[in-house]
Amino acid sequence: MSRLLVRLVPLALALGTLVVAPSVAVAGDPCFHSFDNRPATSTGSTSQVVLGDCVFTPTVTRVAVGTTVTWRNGSIQAHEVVGSNMTWGAHDKHLSPGDTIGWTFDEAGVYGYTCMIHPGMTGVVIVGDVAAAEAPADQASAVPSSNEVGASSTTEAADDAGADGLASPTIAAGAGIGGLAVGFALAALLRRRNQSPAG
Repeated sequence: MSRLLVRLVPLALALGTLVVAPSVAVAGDPCFHSFDNRPATSTGSTSQVVLGDCVFTPTVTRVAVGTTVTWRNGSIQAHEVVGSNMTWGAHDKHLSPGDTIGWTFDEAGVYGYTCMIHPGMTGVVIVGDVAAAEAPADQASAVPSSNEVGASSTTEAADDAGADGLASPTIAAGAGIGGLAVGFALAALLRRRNQSPAG
């Protein structure tokens, strides 16, 4: 009996690890910001956004119609600036440290963007007198122009509750505990199966 238990416990732990490892990998993303550790949302009328280590600064930029917003990579990592749903931005161009790229926003609207390399990096450009919470859902006519990249606006504003698309630490812990429970249940099932009388 104890010999079987000695065999089943490592199996249960191995199965639990298979479920826990992906959760830990998500939570260990260098750009993952837990709910308590997110960079503060900043606003400014500046037309330059600095790409830092896993954060756009400012994360919310308000500009007038016709303003060119410039993104400068101020970190030691490569980054991208890609509009929501890949409708505008440099989705085919990595910005090396020190590189800059810019777009002119000719229409009022709310333009969300992210770094496709680091999905935890998100930001938004609010063009004109549009309040982020009041942006209409049908602003497909708003088009930033520059670098021969067309775009349509988005009503997705950066928010502090899961905008990065990654699992929270609570979800990661829950998935890990669930994996251990599945592993132990499987071990118990195998133990019961081996204890059944033959024949």
